[in-house]
Amino acid sequence: MKKLEIQEHDGFLDLEDLPHNCIFNKVVTGCGGTTIALKNGENYVIAVPTTELIENKCYPPKDESGNSIVWKAGDRKAGLSPVRNLFGLYGTFTPTLKKRLKEYLSKEGTKKIMCTYDKIPSLVSLIVPKEYRLLVDEYHNLLKIYSYRKEAVEGVLEHFNEFKSYCFMSATPIAMDFKPDALKDVEEYIADWEHIEPLMILPYQTNKPYNLAANLIETYRRQGYIERGELKSYEAYFFINSVTDIKKILEHTHLTNDDCRIICADEAKNRETLGEYRISSSTDAPKKFNFITSKSFEGVDFYSETGICYVVSNIYNEHTLLSVDMDIPQIAGRIRNTNNPFRNLVVHIFNTRPSDYYSDYEKAKKEIEEELEYAKERVTAYNQLSKGARKQQKSDLSKSSFLKYDEKNDKFIVNDMVAKVALYNYRLMDSIYCSQKDLVVEYERVGMLHSKVEWVQLDNNFIKSASKKPTFLETFLLYADMRYCLDIEAKQSIEKEYPFIKEALYKLEVEQVKKLRSMKAVKAALEALKKENVCADSDIGQQLKSLLTVGTFMPSKELKAIAQQFGMKKSTDLKKMG
Repeated sequence: MKKLEIQEHDGFLDLEDLPHNCIFNKVVTGCGGTTIALKNGENYVIAVPTTELIENKCYPPKDESGNSIVWKAGDRKAGLSPVRNLFGLYGTFTPTLKKRLKEYLSKEGTKKIMCTYDKIPSLVSLIVPKEYRLLVDEYHNLLKIYSYRKEAVEGVLEHFNEFKSYCFMSATPIAMDFKPDALKDVEEYIADWEHIEPLMILPYQTNKPYNLAANLIETYRRQGYIERGELKSYEAYFFINSVTDIKKILEHTHLTNDDCRIICADEAKNRETLGEYRISSSTDAPKKFNFITSKSFEGVDFYSETGICYVVSNIYNEHTLLSVDMDIPQIAGRIRNTNNPFRNLVVHIFNTRPSDYYSDYEKAKKEIEEELEYAKERVTAYNQLSKGARKQQKSDLSKSSFLKYDEKNDKFIVNDMVAKVALYNYRLMDSIYCSQKDLVVEYERVGMLHSKVEWVQLDNNFIKSASKKPTFLETFLLYADMRYCLDIEAKQSIEKEYPFIKEALYKLEVEQVKKLRSMKAVKAALEALKKENVCADSDIGQQLKSLLTVGTFMPSKELKAIAQQFGMKKSTDLKKMG
């Protein structure tokens, strides 16, 4: 890996163009690498992993002057951006979208096309690739998404050499163990920054990560903020790569659409899972609580002056296990406000496997490498067979996940990506998340790999205190303060957790509840009060029987006087005591 001398200004790259025909480790997230390709005088195709990333650039949440822009959902669509020279190519490649693209390509001037990885093969047939430079942005996703977007990844790896030049760029490049064979001879550069602000990582182990996240939410709601020393955070950004688990937290905390923003893929399955909760975009206005899936882990800009990023991982849901070398640094760079004192802080909440769980990464690596070698031997043997013998062997070889069939040339090719993904997933799920010690060691290892980035463990007292479940008395006092506020839903959420709390407020009042303190004592006091009222009602009934005779007429004036004698406002209230 070669160091690349760079010009920088206020933490941003100041280059005329990105380096060519290489893997470029820019080291710092959000340093303007993509912006160079978007604004310079070169024709560029910028391939990215998600639709959200394209929308974030075509429909930015801030204008050039830093003013907020709110885009309606219907305004955000594939095609030419309304605010910059950028054609966003994503979603279904319809005839209408193809026509708009051809119209854009026919016009004079520099061309900038931003597309998802899967569009590269189609795009190559519509342009002259040698007239365009290619930027494969956030290229580490080629490894991460391969298991479920195989064709998209292979489309990039098959066509990148057809362009005028190519640059695979990421602040968190793929480690050597997992690097695709298609890129093994591509030169690597690393940006040589003069100064980099350290990322601050707070690993926080708990047996119940979602309960802890819910308690943090309750503290934000109860106090309005969370404190770290003299600093206060008024907004929370939860990075949880599971829509199902996000829904569990929402239901547990009784959050509403007014309280939260959920950024995930807008598809039928997620809409069904979330039910009444709406799916939002990174370009929508921020809320106090923001829940973000992997759709927006990379390249998407968020704006918050006090927001803290919380990563929540659950060992029993593999989708939520985020890598220390790729995912966590990306998340740490999502909040763009330079005046946010928490912008480089990530609180990583996680649980681990049982202590008796044993894993051996090096052993697994050796076994996978052996399987890959066997696959290579089988490919060599197959490709030397006659046509008839190949026909007999084809079915058997097709069963191997380490091989893929090249129909055009009637031969098998070793699929190294399957092996790399298997090894990557093993390290993530069966090695790193075994204990807090293993995770912290991984943070330290990555800190050494990224020589200019410091990984700092913080005192976790502020999270420990902030995530503590509020006592009944604390919740009651908050509820009492809300007596005359208009936040009906917030009050209802407390009433749902404590169905008797409204009765306690109006029958026992604040001072008596303060003395009783506990939920058990308050419920006992309410029960005692009910018994007293039953006895009192019985005494009143006996006295009324002596004053009133059934079937005897009595003037309304006299009935009213008797009612007032027993503290009733109207004579009709006497019927209730009958």
